[in-house]
Amino acid sequence: MIKKYLTHAAKVWDHFWFGPRNLLGLAFMRIALCGTMFYLYAVRLANLEYYTDASWIPRIHALDVMGELYKPLFMWMMWPDSMNPIAHVLLVVLLGLLTLGIGGRWIMWLAWILDAAFIQRNYAANFGADIIAALFLFYMSFTQSCERLSVLNLFRKKTVFKQSDMVSSMMIRMMQVQISVLYAYTGWEKLKGMSWWDGTALWSVLANPQMTTANFDFLRNVPWVIPMIAYSTMIYEIYFPAMVSWNKTRYFWLALGVFFHSGIAIFMGLGAFAMTMMSTYFLFLDPLILERFTVSVRDIIKK
Repeated sequence: MIKKYLTHAAKVWDHFWFGPRNLLGLAFMRIALCGTMFYLYAVRLANLEYYTDASWIPRIHALDVMGELYKPLFMWMMWPDSMNPIAHVLLVVLLGLLTLGIGGRWIMWLAWILDAAFIQRNYAANFGADIIAALFLFYMSFTQSCERLSVLNLFRKKTVFKQSDMVSSMMIRMMQVQISVLYAYTGWEKLKGMSWWDGTALWSVLANPQMTTANFDFLRNVPWVIPMIAYSTMIYEIYFPAMVSWNKTRYFWLALGVFFHSGIAIFMGLGAFAMTMMSTYFLFLDPLILERFTVSVRDIIKK
């Protein structure tokens, strides 16, 4: 009896991590993630001094102001500053190709290496979207991310698609676990701050015109809104792993995440960060829903 249960548990564990999966959710994530990174790096082409010692915070000083736990273990700079334009343009091209589904693991690996190198050149020029996007780009470099939703499939008239191989399945599950850990950790970290306990944390942001895209002075007349949003944010983040793991609450929680991040994008101007986080939501959606959506879009285009 015990052997039977252990064998069943081993099969469930094996399927959980390595079982074949539909790759459509991964393809949607690739478009959202690589498209966002393409936008960020294309915009920065206008000022490549960000990644040199001529930046507003030179590299050496950027490292000095960072805490020890946040400093890179080594400096990953494989070219002199004079080569930044060439490397940057190459990265933009690679991210554009990946957004279109042109390429594979090796192209994704090269894009990640270049991205990591630019992040290492000057941490002061980067923000949350860069760090988190680089993390998921690394995971994605192990996967068959260009199998679905590739422009090449239009020319090949490809209608039959593979399911994930063992490595892709493992990395898809790892990304699901990673985003869950990120949310939960962020929520628990907020509990260390007294301003989150007394509900005033968000007011320090909303009352600062340099950090918002609108005037929120009207909230002085409804002060209860601020702590309500603060407590809701902590609850959402802390309980994210549990809620997306349960089928009955998954879509409600993901919808809350879209609402939450859309607010950040609209009212704080952090669209790239919001899109980077929400790109992972595709991994939690039922593939049948995504398949129906793609068929509907295809039918509309054919009309």
